[in-house]
Amino acid sequence: MIIEGDDLQELDELTRSLEEELLLLDSVTEVERPEEESPEGAKSATVAAIGTLIVSGVFSRAALRALVGLVAEWRKRTEARKVELVEGDDSLAVEGLSAKEQRELIDRWLRRREGDG
Repeated sequence: MIIEGDDLQELDELTRSLEEELLLLDSVTEVERPEEESPEGAKSATVAAIGTLIVSGVFSRAALRALVGLVAEWRKRTEARKVELVEGDDSLAVEGLSAKEQRELIDRWLRRREGDG
């Protein structure tokens, strides 16, 4: 998952907030932040990527729907600008849509994940 934003502190807080909520789902076994290279001159060679989470678990159709629904509702509630879910080469960007448009977009993405479209 990739969360977009301009303010690094706010983005870090948003990322931590989503991480905490994702861990409440029974199907999620782990949520981690990938490491990335630090800017030149930094004290540490690597840092946690701000705005990126890797979610692991066993996802049935219902569990995947719950995960995507949680992320969509979280984005709306926190007014995060954009959240992108990525699985392999397929991604779903949730941003600035009406509730109906968002539901339709999510349903199409889930059908692709489920092999029904």
